[in-house]
Amino acid sequence: MLPFTQLLKKRSGSLTREKILAAIDLGTNSFHIVIVRLRPDGTFEYLNKEKESVRLGSGSGDYAVIQTEAMDRGIACLKRFKTLATSYNAEIRAVATSALREADNRQEFLDRAEKEAGIQIQVVSGNEEARLIYLGILQGLPVFDKRILLIDIGGGSTELLVGEKGEILFSTSLKLGAIRLTEKYLKKDPISLTDLQKCRMHIESVLSSFLPQMEVWKPFTLVGSSGTITSVASMVLEKKQEKKDRLNGTEITTDQFKEVRKQVLDADSLKKRLKIPGLDAKRGDIIVGGILVLDEVIQNLKLPSFLVSEFALRDGIVYDTIDSWFRHAEIDIPKLDNIREKAIRTVANLYPAGKKHGEQVNALTLQLFDDLKDLHNLGNLERDYLETACHLHQVGLCISHHSYHKHSYYIIKNSEAMVGFSNAEIEIIALTARYHRKGGPKGKHEEFKVLRPEDQTLVKKLASLLRIGDGLDRSEKSIITRLDAIYAGGKVVCRLYHKLGYDPNLEIWSVAEKKDLFEETFGVKMEFETIAV
Repeated sequence: MLPFTQLLKKRSGSLTREKILAAIDLGTNSFHIVIVRLRPDGTFEYLNKEKESVRLGSGSGDYAVIQTEAMDRGIACLKRFKTLATSYNAEIRAVATSALREADNRQEFLDRAEKEAGIQIQVVSGNEEARLIYLGILQGLPVFDKRILLIDIGGGSTELLVGEKGEILFSTSLKLGAIRLTEKYLKKDPISLTDLQKCRMHIESVLSSFLPQMEVWKPFTLVGSSGTITSVASMVLEKKQEKKDRLNGTEITTDQFKEVRKQVLDADSLKKRLKIPGLDAKRGDIIVGGILVLDEVIQNLKLPSFLVSEFALRDGIVYDTIDSWFRHAEIDIPKLDNIREKAIRTVANLYPAGKKHGEQVNALTLQLFDDLKDLHNLGNLERDYLETACHLHQVGLCISHHSYHKHSYYIIKNSEAMVGFSNAEIEIIALTARYHRKGGPKGKHEEFKVLRPEDQTLVKKLASLLRIGDGLDRSEKSIITRLDAIYAGGKVVCRLYHKLGYDPNLEIWSVAEKKDLFEETFGVKMEFETIAV
């Protein structure tokens, strides 16, 4: 199996135009829509995302019937989603989960959705829901090669799945959703200790036959997705007074979770819970049930921490649908093991004119990195950061040539496509790209100033290498074919091999102007020799 990009090289012309997809997730609590553009090179970008709290399962403790008011809210939401999808000329795939899966009157909702909103809905089983969530998570976190335990606490059900390298080792769907538990046990306000205990006992009873099955698959990494998980992460970060642009990839320790659990359970009324920093007001009435489910899993399996995924069912729908498009074109199913590569290609597509230059800069800069390992003492992870910055350092030109290095920083830092990287990693990559031209890092630069001292040093090292690589393709004609760098006697000598008959003077002038950060960072002199080949 090969990544999208390799598949397209393998059978060029199989996808000759862009396609737009709108993926709709009809959850028990919320409806989500994501709209993506699939490019011929196999990358895709998110064009729009919307979420509405519909509460399709509210008012029906046993989920046997979707109440009229809830059905009307759902159809009204689907009409809005249809209008949005049509504005992009997008194909629609809509998937429904627990509330519709269990409702005796689901056909009425499905018929109304098709007739009134023009949307056909696929109702999936619990195991299929878990599979799609797993596909979604693999697009947002670099956990393909890890054995993970996925927990997704929805409004009507909780999905548990053990997966490794894209294969599902175990999965189940349990009727332990946050809305379902609230309707059955936690509806009174304030919540009594008796009702809280009844809810705990019910959760323990349902999970008791499944958690031992999880033990046999240890060790694994716990990954959580959907509203309860992201709410816990938001409350933890607020408690730490830590601001993050994205929650994806955040690690929450068990001790941090226990603090939030206590905070939520001590707030026995909705009014008290709504005062908890970081808790979404729309989730205040159902967060207790979700917290209790997560607590039972963490405590019984004695897990030290969990990772947060902002990617879930809707993202799995996207991948699964795109995969079907490729299958219909008689192409092998693509792998999900290199989401970082896909992220780089997606962001680079914002400035396609810079791709050739980015590849040349990357080749030369990584040659320099590899030759000077004894000088910089960096490893493969830092090499990956540098490679990413090489490909993306010019992306800011899609906004303006003026101060484009600053635009590159902003795009890399804020792009939703930068999945598979943590917030800290994205900041290092973005700053490396930002300092590839003009002045180097300065203490007065706010973004640089807040870095840990060791990360400031890393940015200086990576940016100084990128500046050299960028200068060696100043003409953007790939005149320098390769280089050899030798560190000895307190200086670095770079032998530059250039095409016979081509003048490398512009490149030599450029690196002479840009080598100051390198010399300052490493405390050495840098010299260049040219050799025509």
